Amino acid sequence: MKRTAIIFALFWELRPFARKMGVPFFKAMSRHIILEDRNIALIRCGMGRENAKQAAERIIKDFHPEIIVSAGFCGALVEDLKIGDIISSDLSDGKIFSSPRPLASYEDKMTAHREHKAVVVDMESEGVRIVAGKYNIPCIAIKAVSDGLKDDIPKSLFTFTSLSKLIRFKRSMDIASKRLSEFLLNYIKED
Repeated sequence: MKRTAIIFALFWELRPFARKMGVPFFKAMSRHIILEDRNIALIRCGMGRENAKQAAERIIKDFHPEIIVSAGFCGALVEDLKIGDIISSDLSDGKIFSSPRPLASYEDKMTAHREHKAVVVDMESEGVRIVAGKYNIPCIAIKAVSDGLKDDIPKSLFTFTSLSKLIRFKRSMDIASKRLSEFLLNYIKED
């Protein structure tokens, strides 16, 4: 298997996959997890392009990957994508719009789709792609839809107007992270 670095923004994106790889809970809270026996590094970078760029720079220097994967959640920009659907992209096909900020409303998502023609939005894949390109390392994005086109997402967990919306949001994240971990596991088995 090729030396593979997988960069996630959030713990909740990384944790189900780390668990499937046998990483204990507290070790999974680390920002860098290197599984030398499997040629895999798992990195949690935080949200946004700059955090993703910094994480990619560091893991290239520390781990020397042969391929980098930007993995995590994304928002649907088209109606036919549902919670848990997986989008895989070489980041040159226009499927993913990497936004500098969360697109929290239906209107924001529709505007992004009209302007960029992408099918999903994330905040990190472009940062990873830029750094991987600088070092001539192949890069792909594997994203799981965590919010549909018509799903508004909160700017903060404290802005939920009802418990039912909070529960629905958590359930969507659980579905997306489970599907993402299953897809990633199959991806590394095939590599």
